[in-house]
Amino acid sequence: MISSPLNDALVTLTTALSSQPDLDPMLRRHWREDPTEEDDLPKELRAAADLVSVELPALSVHPEADVALFTLFANHGGLVLLTWCSSSAWRGDTNMAGLLEAAAGDAALRQAVAGAARERVVSGPLLDALACVPLTGDGSDLDHPMNTEVRSRLEILIWEAGSRALELPEFGAWVWRSPAAFEALIGKPAHGALRGRVLAARCLEVSVCAVTPNTSQELVGKTLSLLQPLLLHPEPLVWIHAARALGRLTGSMEELQGMLLDWVMGDSPVLRQRAITAFASLPADRLGFLASQLVAIVRSQDEDLFVLAAGPPPARRICTSSAATSGDRLAARVYHGDGGAISARALARGLATPWRRGTMDDGDRAAPAPPADARAASARASSWRCAADRGHRGDRHRGQRRARPAGPREGARNLVRLAAEYDDLEADARAARFASTLSATFRGRPPDGAR
Repeated sequence: MISSPLNDALVTLTTALSSQPDLDPMLRRHWREDPTEEDDLPKELRAAADLVSVELPALSVHPEADVALFTLFANHGGLVLLTWCSSSAWRGDTNMAGLLEAAAGDAALRQAVAGAARERVVSGPLLDALACVPLTGDGSDLDHPMNTEVRSRLEILIWEAGSRALELPEFGAWVWRSPAAFEALIGKPAHGALRGRVLAARCLEVSVCAVTPNTSQELVGKTLSLLQPLLLHPEPLVWIHAARALGRLTGSMEELQGMLLDWVMGDSPVLRQRAITAFASLPADRLGFLASQLVAIVRSQDEDLFVLAAGPPPARRICTSSAATSGDRLAARVYHGDGGAISARALARGLATPWRRGTMDDGDRAAPAPPADARAASARASSWRCAADRGHRGDRHRGQRRARPAGPREGARNLVRLAAEYDDLEADARAARFASTLSATFRGRPPDGAR
């Protein structure tokens, strides 16, 4: 599996770096492939460096890559391999997490592994960047100034993963075994302003799949206490993701199932709405057991469409599951005006979630490497603009960065992102007051004091 030319190239580069440490920045510039930087690597080493760049990405995604990567680090050490990982963090065709995990077992390499992992989080594609987060440490230094760029990109990644309704068991396992990571990504943001609560809800959504009976009961209890205000928050950017998290958490905590049934059968429209979203986010085996309740609600002509407009998961799971008849009935009712704009918007958002994912959840891992001119443009931008633009993989792969939205979809996405970044401590209170004035309107009667 490991070719002789690759072995020879690694031996050549390792020998050169060991005898001439000043070659390290030259080798890094060569692997970054940035046309704005002079490639001053000696010609006799360029062929070996290019061979490594060609063969390592293919080796990292091989079905038997684990054994091969451990063998590489055992035979050649981490001097050249980790330098390549750090310099090639921008690549979209490499399983960088697998490479770094193979090196993490060596205590002498852990500091270098953590550095390369931070580079990957800042520059890598969605799934592989999130898979590298546990290799950066236990999360206790996420708030350190040196990790400002890492923290900013991590928030963008969590935002996008929540938008796709992804489940990230490896990332989740890291969150749930590290109290410091839990506090930095969920605990503190959940008590902050709107933007922080959105991120906390999305982080819970993508990570609760890793909760097991062996998970710290202290963290589980804290999670349940944090979920309550997030579930009752009036902003859909918060409560939809919190409800999804509750549904996924119910898959591993059967005691929550009874509570969801009580909410679904109760009289509170808000709780019923949250419960239906949670219902539709249950794991497949649990949803199959309780699907009859969900289908009965959809088929009921007396059901309030305000409750059926329970966010993306119900629309997605009902309309794309085997219960196609019920999904068609719900869609037909919405198309004919039942529930008004709220239900129509909820159905559209529900169908947008799998569309946003694309045909493959792990499409980022096999994405082609972005062109050199796009990387050069990114390098010239300021650090905060770089962190934001790296979240838009499509723009980067096309070799350009837009100065303004190119269409309604991009414009809407930017508006939502900017709105969620509005860090006003009074925003939640204003949202609650505004929602209370609208609720009566949706139920067909004016609020108190209204004309």
